[in-house]
Amino acid sequence: MKKINDAVFKYAVDPVIKITGIALLLDIMLQIFGRAFMAKPPAWTEELSRFLFLWYCFLGCAVTLRNKQHLGLDFFYNKFSAKVRRVIDYCIHVLTLVFGGYLAFYGFQVLTVVTKRTVPITGWSMKWFYLVLPIMGILFVMLAVENIVEMIKNKPDSKKEENIA
Repeated sequence: MKKINDAVFKYAVDPVIKITGIALLLDIMLQIFGRAFMAKPPAWTEELSRFLFLWYCFLGCAVTLRNKQHLGLDFFYNKFSAKVRRVIDYCIHVLTLVFGGYLAFYGFQVLTVVTKRTVPITGWSMKWFYLVLPIMGILFVMLAVENIVEMIKNKPDSKKEENIA
């Protein structure tokens, strides 16, 4: 599972985030230039920036989860014994799995509803805005499964783990 996730993030998610970030920056710069120096700034830049911002943030959430850089309460977590921390980690990964599954399932449900709706200025289908929800859900599920499998594979030596805590 780790190899699959590594490939998905290396060849799909990371490049999309980089391209989206650069495009978002350029789009916002065009918006600023248009408002400052043009009589009628391009209206499509606002919709494009909303679209790019959504994708950048949601895919960034998956990368943050992958790199284990999400917010946490380490102060309290480190007060627990190693066994309790392991149970907490299992619970977190299972909740991530459930949340990702929920997001993927209902994200696809939302796509069926918004497919026929369009964005007023550009005429794009709203499905492109909402497509990031099931993608993020699938990525969360993949990461949670990887983390759970890793925890099962790496059963700790209880005596050794207690000495560390």
